[in-house]
Amino acid sequence: MGEHEQHHGHVPEPARATLTVAGTREMTAGLREAMDDVRRSVAVLATRVRAAHAARIWLPHGHSSWESYCGAEFSISRAQAYRLLDVATP
Repeated sequence: MGEHEQHHGHVPEPARATLTVAGTREMTAGLREAMDDVRRSVAVLATRVRAAHAARIWLPHGHSSWESYCGAEFSISRAQAYRLLDVATP
């Protein structure tokens, strides 16, 4: 087992099949599509986070802060709540 698997508890990979150029192109296209999906999702999230923070959405929900609101509504840490703002800041 490699160092990566030992430290992160990953299950060893099964034996790899021989890849063809066509197969790798197909895999690359799938990766590209997934990355494009993530970029679109992050853009939507950033827009919504900016709007929510600007509106001080936490106040009507009875929270004293952005991090309190995010913790209660989304079960994320204070650091993660502020990372959302970092992602949302143009």
